[in-house]
Amino acid sequence: MNNQIVIFGGTFDPIHHGHLISARAVAEHFGFEKITFMPTYQPPHKGEDYHPAASPEDRLQMIKLAIANEEIFDVSDLEITLAKRNYTYDTLLALHERFGTDKTIFWIIGIDMLEELPNWYNAQQVIELARLITVARPPFNKRISSILEKLRQYFSAEQVKRLEEGIISTPLIDISSTEIRSRISKGESIRYLTPDSVVDYILSKGLYR
Repeated sequence: MNNQIVIFGGTFDPIHHGHLISARAVAEHFGFEKITFMPTYQPPHKGEDYHPAASPEDRLQMIKLAIANEEIFDVSDLEITLAKRNYTYDTLLALHERFGTDKTIFWIIGIDMLEELPNWYNAQQVIELARLITVARPPFNKRISSILEKLRQYFSAEQVKRLEEGIISTPLIDISSTEIRSRISKGESIRYLTPDSVVDYILSKGLYR
C-alpha cells in the first residue's frame, strides 16, 4: 500500500539468502508490496571500535545485485549518505521528514535486537515512530515469552502488545554474514550462501580476504 514504508535495516556485510528469505516471509505474512533494504553506515550497537569489513559502497552494491530480479525488494542509501554512526531513531525522523507523518513505517529487526530494545537510543520514541516487525528464527522463537516479559518492565502494556503482534516465525536458515566472511578468509567456497551475483562481486573485488 502507498501509505506504508517497510524497512529492513542492517549491516549486510554481506547480504545473504537468509536475509532474502526472511524479508520474503515478512512480505507474505503481512501482505507488504515492497520491502526496502537499508544498509547502515556504521551500526551503533556494536561499539565505537567496530567497522564493517566491506565499505558502505560495496555493501550497497551487493544488495542491489542480490535483489536485481526481485520486484518486491528495493534498496535505500539513506543511512549511508548520512555517513555517520546513526541511530534508528534518527533514521525514522529522517524518513518521516522525507515522506510525511501520514506514512506508516514498519521496521524489521531480529529477535536478538528485540531483546536489546530497552538499550536502544530513545527506545520509547522508536516504538511510536515505527511499527517493529521481529523476525524470530528457530530456536529463538522459543524465547519469545521470556523476552516479552522482560520488555514489560520498560514499556507500556499497549507498546508490548504492538511488539508482540509484530513477531513472526521464519524458516530456519543457518547462514550468517560472519560465516561467509570466515569462509572467504580461509579460501573456502561461499556458493549457495548468497546469490551468485554477490559471490562474483566479492571475488572480483577481493573482499573479506
